This record gives sequence, C-alpha cells and structure tokens, in this order.
Amino acid sequence: MENIGFLKSRFREYYLKNDIILPPRFTRREYGFMFFDKTYMIRHKAFRGRKELKKFLVEQVPKHAYYSTAYYKHPGIQDMEAKGWLGADLVFDLDADHIPETEGKDYEEMLKIVKKEAEKLIFNFLLDDMGFNEKNISVVFSGGRGYHIYVRREDVFTLGSDERREIVSYITGESLDLTRFIRIREEKAGRKKVRKVYELYPPEFGGWYGKLSREIARISRNLKVLYENKGEDAVVGEFDGILKNKKLSKKLVKEIFTENKENTAKIDDLMSTQQSKKLQIFSTDTLRDAFLRYIKEKIRIRGEADEPVTTDIHRLIRLIGSLHGKTGLLVKEIKLEEFKGFNPLKDAIPEIFKENEIKILSKEKVEIKFDGKIYRIEGEEIVPEYVAIFLIARGMAEFIARK
Repeated sequence: MENIGFLKSRFREYYLKNDIILPPRFTRREYGFMFFDKTYMIRHKAFRGRKELKKFLVEQVPKHAYYSTAYYKHPGIQDMEAKGWLGADLVFDLDADHIPETEGKDYEEMLKIVKKEAEKLIFNFLLDDMGFNEKNISVVFSGGRGYHIYVRREDVFTLGSDERREIVSYITGESLDLTRFIRIREEKAGRKKVRKVYELYPPEFGGWYGKLSREIARISRNLKVLYENKGEDAVVGEFDGILKNKKLSKKLVKEIFTENKENTAKIDDLMSTQQSKKLQIFSTDTLRDAFLRYIKEKIRIRGEADEPVTTDIHRLIRLIGSLHGKTGLLVKEIKLEEFKGFNPLKDAIPEIFKENEIKILSKEKVEIKFDGKIYRIEGEEIVPEYVAIFLIARGMAEFIARK
C-alpha cells in the first residue's frame, strides 16, 4: 500500500500544479478513468469546463485518464445510442505490441522503433500519399510505448468504420496485390511475334506505384551485394527462405543474374530508380510472380496502425497532458516540426518529478536510460523521483522514503 500511497500523492501534486490540454469540442467528449486502488473503470463522464475536470483529477487521482475520439450531443449518457454521435477524430495508434521488431528490445530501443514507424506513417502516408495538411495533424506520445496520431479535418469527422478500415488497409498494405502496380503492354518481337512487356511505374509516382518501384530497387541492390559477396548459392537460399521451392529459386537466380543479348546485366535494370523498370527480364509469368512474392515479403514500406483503434468511432484514448499510470510519463503533444528530435525519455518527464530524490528497493537488476543518463540499479538505491515512479509503477521496485 505504500507504493500506491506514494504514486497517488505524486500524481495528485502533478494535477494540482498542472493544467490538462483540453481537446477540441471539449464538452462534447466522453471521459473515462481507471484508478490505483479500484478494479473497475469509470466512464461516461462529461465535464462543463477546465476547473471541473481539474477538480476531479486532484480529488480522485486516476491512474489512467481517457477521453473519447468521438463527440456527442449528450456525452454523459451511458446508453451509447442515446448519446447522439456527431463524429469522431481520425486516430492512429502505434504501440510496441503491434510492431514485431520491438520484441526482445529494451524500453529505449523499443521506443525508437515505434517512433520510426510513427514518422513513416505521418510523413510517407498521411502528408504525402493522402495529402493532409500539417495543420490537420496532431502527434501525441502515449506516455507508455507508443504514439497517437490525430487527423482533425471536417471531411474525416463523419467517416464510418468501413471507410476508416479502408484507410488502414491502404497504409498497412493489407492484401497487397503487387501486380496491380505493374503496367502490361504489348510490343512487336519480330514480324509476326508479339510479346508482353511488364513495367513498374516511375519511382517519382505517388502512392504505392512509386513506393514499389523504389523498394524493388533497394531490394535488388541488396541481392546484388549478396550475389557478389557470397555467390549464387546464398541468393538461392535467400529466395528459398520465402518461396519454399529450391528448384524455382535456382531458376529465379539464373533468370536475374544471367546475361543475355537484351540486357547484359538484368539485376542492374531492377536496381535503377531513374526510369520505368521493365520486368521482361523474366521469361515466364511464373518467374515474375515468384520474384514479386519474394518482394512482397521483403518490402519495408508498409505503415503500421492498430486497426481496432482507427475503426472504432467510439474509442476512448489517453487524455493529453495526463500521466500514464504505468510509467509516470506525460501523455505529451508534440509539434510536428519538433517530432523528429523528440526523445520521450527526456521530453516526457514531468518537471515536477525532477525536483526530488527517492530511496527505493529494486526487485531486480535494472538498467535504464532517462534524461541522457544510464541508471544501473540493484537493491536499495537513491534515484531521481521520475526514475523511482517509473520503476514503482511498473512493479519493479518498492518505495522506501523521500530524501
């Protein structure tokens, strides 16, 4: 109970001395809360103003605070249909749970990977492909293991779940059919012969057309390096790892790397990003399709987004400016121009938690980096308060005393 008492006292002081950032259409939102000493969640709350919300936070001291991405005529009513849905922000949630590359990584490295994916989603998809304006996009560190990206524009507020699912499918490349992004035309191959010519679109094209062209160039360069450094068998093994067909993999290697009259360096054609790339280096559709199967598994241009969050038009999401109950870090809004330089293990530490030191008892050996400093903790240690809160909130340490 000392741990809970300590955390509640520090969260209460934070809420007493800091104001929450109110979301747009503040009074039309539903609010929900979880607590340190209660097993249930309170939701369907509505607030008429900042003072009323602040009073609730200081008196009740929630472990987690949420608000609805939707806005309603009557947000405080429990019956969802009676609330009178008016619209919802378009929200994307990127969390380490849904990004396989984070598995087994420490907290700092995990956050770097998730941030990189958030950057890709914002700049490659929302701003580039979908053409949203920077002023319509808001980026928020969740306080835990990821980021929330909001699109707030009138024409997206009333999108239904199906339309939002289509947006997620585009970003994640779900069921991506690469042949849709290949041009097929016919050209003469003699007086009576006609052959099909397969071409990728120029790399400067927008959307998946250009992305695929650039990605094939990148992957092909890697294949050539592998071929030159480790030989034909290494590339056969690379293909076979995905195609699960060694005979087909051997044919594919010969098809790509064997010289002929038309193209003395077939792989070089695929490596080019300066023009439309002809895929007629493949003598059969079977070999072309096998190569595209390999490409589909190797591409690294898909975006990440948690579909249930984006498609749920009644979703509760973390309240900006609140504290994350499992880390003590801020749910912090980040200006888009500052996002690339944002470091959550420095910039999301509440200033009020930098003022004191706390004596803790670590339950295990811990090594963690905060505010540019590495902390190696074992047994009883005196650490900055934000480190103590993080470890206690995650069940990795016990509170002993304030220094």
